[in-house]
Amino acid sequence: MEYLFYSLWFWIGLIAVVAIISGVITNAVNKSNETKRYVADAAHGGSYKKLAEESAAANARLLSTLSAVEGRLASIEKTLTDIP
Repeated sequence: MEYLFYSLWFWIGLIAVVAIISGVITNAVNKSNETKRYVADAAHGGSYKKLAEESAAANARLLSTLSAVEGRLASIEKTLTDIP
């Protein structure tokens, strides 16, 4: 039995097993923390709320510009239909 602990292959195998187990545990903890951050961000609106507000403002500016263009086109159409 004492010979087992002096064997190089025993220690190489033990280090490999410990490395694999610690890698699995580290990965599980990282995934858990990533999920918690994602859930917390989504619960508070996160950056999605800010993005939605910015795109709503951009859409409002676009609608006002399109309304102005529509008015100009209507006046051009009226002018063209009035020409005999």
